[in-house]
Amino acid sequence: MLSYKTLTLGEAHLILDAAQKVAEKLGVPEVLCVADNSGYPIALRRLDGGKVTSVQIAMNKAFTAAGHRKPTHNYKNALPGEEAFGIFTQHEGRFTVFVGGFPIFVDGQCVGAVGASGGNGEQDTACCEAGIAAFMATLKK
Repeated sequence: MLSYKTLTLGEAHLILDAAQKVAEKLGVPEVLCVADNSGYPIALRRLDGGKVTSVQIAMNKAFTAAGHRKPTHNYKNALPGEEAFGIFTQHEGRFTVFVGGFPIFVDGQCVGAVGASGGNGEQDTACCEAGIAAFMATLKK
């Protein structure tokens, strides 16, 4: 029998709180999503001014990062003319290669992921990294 660790709702909110602080500091109306280890949302936060279209994108970024255990920006081979082009059509179009989705690992096991949409790639990344760092800091206590 296998057993898996996954993020809790409380941990998801901690991640979102840290990501939101960065988004507000940057002045970016992000949509932030934390998913469990299977890629399904635990918590979603649409900041004031966050685009309605960014909701699904943030969810898809978290889904892709958790499901494939890699940051979404690692899929450069999924661009037109590359060997994995078309992979984004899988999983009912939920697979995304946009920057801003990051898996979260504890003891080598993916426990979930965070996705951000609403800023540019650098801003989305900063929000995700802040959320992950805040979560990882709780494990060191």
